[in-house]
Amino acid sequence: FLSLLRSSFRPQSSCAVRPLQYSASKNCITIGRRTLPTTALYFSLIQSNNNSIFCHQNRHYFSDTKSNPPTKGSTNNPSNRRTTHLVHSLQDGTLRQKLKQGHPTVGVVTGFHNDTDHVETLGLLGYDFLWADAEHSCASPSSVAALILAAERRGMPTLVRIGYGYQDIIGHSQKYLVAGAQGIILPNCQSKQDAEKIVKAVKFPPMGERGLAGERWNSWGLGEGGSLKDRVNVCNQNSIVGIIVESQKGIDALDEILTVDEIDFVFVAPTDLSADMGYHGEIRHPKVRAKIDESGKRIRAAGVSSGMLALTPDDYTYWRSRGFQVLCCVAHNMFVDGAAKLMNEIVKHELKGMSTLKKAAKLLIASNLSLDEIGSLRDVFVVVDKNGDGQLSLEEIDLALDSGKFSIELEEKLRGIRADMSMAGEELLDWKHFLAGTMPERYTNQETKLQLAFDQFRKAQAGNMSISDLNDIFSGEDIAQQIMRDVDTDGDGHISFDEFKSAVSSSPSTDDSLNSK
Repeated sequence: FLSLLRSSFRPQSSCAVRPLQYSASKNCITIGRRTLPTTALYFSLIQSNNNSIFCHQNRHYFSDTKSNPPTKGSTNNPSNRRTTHLVHSLQDGTLRQKLKQGHPTVGVVTGFHNDTDHVETLGLLGYDFLWADAEHSCASPSSVAALILAAERRGMPTLVRIGYGYQDIIGHSQKYLVAGAQGIILPNCQSKQDAEKIVKAVKFPPMGERGLAGERWNSWGLGEGGSLKDRVNVCNQNSIVGIIVESQKGIDALDEILTVDEIDFVFVAPTDLSADMGYHGEIRHPKVRAKIDESGKRIRAAGVSSGMLALTPDDYTYWRSRGFQVLCCVAHNMFVDGAAKLMNEIVKHELKGMSTLKKAAKLLIASNLSLDEIGSLRDVFVVVDKNGDGQLSLEEIDLALDSGKFSIELEEKLRGIRADMSMAGEELLDWKHFLAGTMPERYTNQETKLQLAFDQFRKAQAGNMSISDLNDIFSGEDIAQQIMRDVDTDGDGHISFDEFKSAVSSSPSTDDSLNSK
């Protein structure tokens, strides 16, 4: 199609086709006897003198050195991104230049190998490259090829992380390079020999041993780009080699690995490294971070860009401040974080005003506390409650959790309280009343029960107490019904404050009907 299109604008062409006709009303173009829909391809300028065709979005469908540049200020041509066009990313050295110059470069790791929409979205958002993961996913060369096409459509190069342990690294990498990947990322590099193999897989002779044929990266020899020799030279200049060190063995061999030419970046993988160091999954453990930081300094000292995982904005800030240039986030985490944040906001909204449910959650936790746990909480709460108002903010609860004075079981209960407060949008915990609501204290402290009643009346701003109010205070229908029968002297189904206070004050301490409950 492009060959016919090009020929139709060349006066000297011998191609037997009639000139291209464009119909705005029918939204199509006609070449020869073929009528094709243009969809978003609205031609705004056709310059037959230099064989360039520009579409509405300033995307070059083919061009030569005489082509006009995109218009100044175009929103489709961010200053930090290469111009989006249908020329393969290997023809453009932007990504490799950023790596060579140590500029901040942000990629996205994806294992969603059957979805191309999210790839195009990431390209439109301005990420520098796609990290197609063929190690920790079920991706195949054919499914990765679809991701590459989607990324290329939005001007975003693709690097493929192949699986580790293949006997033939060159042959395995070739499948993804044929699909159009701009480079390959080798996981778990542990030696200089590993690094040399991946360089040979990515580069053509004389630099490497990559096989040569008409493929996506060279447009199958069609269009602009010069001779096959020229295209090979450009490919060797712009193709990218990334390696990952993720074990102590790899870090020990780092200095030898860095002597290999044509390595563009070394990524330190924190998850596997933490496991190798005995801290499984603790990617922010101080010893793991120290090892990564030290490795990054060695990588950069060799003139190579250092890479690291950034799952959160704080991660990005932390590792950028320590000199890391290639920071990669994970598409799955982006999805989970966004979905979880939305759901938390939904739950928080729905919990607002549900005072009975929130009180019940705290009473449930309080009812399972032992006397020793109550004592531990009281001792720490007194210390962190700096203004002594009996209220603990979320920050003060965090201080209590960081005190290290709780058992694992008690810490989990306190974290449950904090999570409930955060979810419900509560900012303060009335800790004295919370502890007063624990089961041991409710059995032994008559003054506390009376104080709870006072508070209930004060919050309700009413003169009567219903059966549901009693349920909230005593956390039990049997107790609430017994009190209602004993105290509701006028039989109106409500207890006035005078009725309640009189009943509690006049009951002897040995009376099992009320005081023991």
